[in-house]
Amino acid sequence: MTTFEDTRLTDLAAALTVTKGFPTQRALPEGDVRVMSVAALRNNAPPKYFAERHAIADVGVEIARPGGVLVGIEGGTVGETFVVSDGIAAFVPSQQVATLRVVDPRRLDPWYLGAWLTTEPAREQLRRMARGLGIQRIPTKELASLMVRVPPLDEQREIGQRFLAFESAIRSHRSVTACLEELRDLDFVVTFAAAGAPTPSNVAAKQRRAATR
Repeated sequence: MTTFEDTRLTDLAAALTVTKGFPTQRALPEGDVRVMSVAALRNNAPPKYFAERHAIADVGVEIARPGGVLVGIEGGTVGETFVVSDGIAAFVPSQQVATLRVVDPRRLDPWYLGAWLTTEPAREQLRRMARGLGIQRIPTKELASLMVRVPPLDEQREIGQRFLAFESAIRSHRSVTACLEELRDLDFVVTFAAAGAPTPSNVAAKQRRAATR
């Protein structure tokens, strides 16, 4: 039987760090490194903003590393989590994200932490931390009070590996789904164009011709 110890993140301060994301006011429409939210990462969406490397160093934010546990702390994704895996292109978390980075894997497994944060008890804690009537926000310092149920390290790693396997499969299926949606849309664009049905491009062309008459 697994024995869990209820521990606050503040009691794990020697094992992990909590950092803020890259400030939106320093972000640019083009740049060296992508600035990504939890939602954009989960949906494999293209970046809206970028950051220059010197700006990243100026504000003291680090480029995301494998094993970093990202927590949405602002907006519609408050409380959602994402664990950075190997193979993801370089990015810095956005202002809407806090990063929990395990610095002592002998005390805490990052994938176990990610697994715990997807549970309803953890999500409920995060929801209670949110403030604001319009845009919901979790103050970064509030995350230190988050309670984590921590088993022995061997069991953490076993649970973490199962979580990683599920996450990898889910992301793979999302990629396949996105490809199928693109193929479907392209197929019907070609089909309806061949049939002479209105498409956004030929409707716009007709409007331009009418405007010049």
